[in-house]
Amino acid sequence: MQVFIEGHHFQVTEAARSYVESVIDKIERFYSPIIDCHITLKHEKELYRADIVTRVQGHTLKSSDEDVKLYKAVDEAVDKMSRQLRKLNDKRRDYRPDPQVESNVTTGE
Repeated sequence: MQVFIEGHHFQVTEAARSYVESVIDKIERFYSPIIDCHITLKHEKELYRADIVTRVQGHTLKSSDEDVKLYKAVDEAVDKMSRQLRKLNDKRRDYRPDPQVESNVTTGE
């Protein structure tokens, strides 16, 4: 998975960059394969905002959160993204065609 981190009106420090990368690596356990993940950190007045855009095969998922503390905004945005990925993975995993419907179609009943 490729991770792109950028700041908007905000200089991303090495500590913030390493924290975001460590937290983002954890979302891979909810869905695989993840193509790439773009994280934009913004600082507007008193609030920090974390926007996450994740691309998986056939889908683009977005989450964002804002808070007074940068790390809390990142954590909340990652939690939202992990819920979306888990839901998408459950849909993909739980889909199984009904064998009863297929047998009726093939036999002509």
